[in-house]
Amino acid sequence: RMKRLTILLLLLSLFTSGCADRLKEPVTFYYIRGNYEEDMSAVLASERREASGHRDDLSYLMALYLMGPAEEDLRSPLPRSVSILSAEHRDSTVTLELTDTSDSMTDAQFTLACSCLTLTCLELTEAKYITVNSGDRSVTMGADTLLLQDLATDTGMEATQ
Repeated sequence: RMKRLTILLLLLSLFTSGCADRLKEPVTFYYIRGNYEEDMSAVLASERREASGHRDDLSYLMALYLMGPAEEDLRSPLPRSVSILSAEHRDSTVTLELTDTSDSMTDAQFTLACSCLTLTCLELTEAKYITVNSGDRSVTMGADTLLLQDLATDTGMEATQ
């Protein structure tokens, strides 16, 4: 009986000490809208996901990203056959090494996938540049190279973010 009370008190202190909040640490992933071909003004969308205490584990978060979006109106920019071989964050650059996508994705599809991965990695890390390598393809993007439309303004002009 004393053991149960002790365990209950430990669990209660865990939840009230803030440790429980760290277990519910959301992260933001970027995916393609399922109907983006019909509405080119909104190609990418974000989705908040649960990081479960892995906020600083880029390899884990990229594996979670590859599971695809939970929201029905979003889809993964990468085919299910693609996997991330490595995810490294050094200095101001994140480098993602993907399996070869040359047979499964056009250059335009690959660039769109790199945009999603870049926005995701910029949210997850303090990096300024994201390099995505796949087979003989390599794309480097950063916050200053992505041209995004600011849907919050009435002007409809594009804004660099």
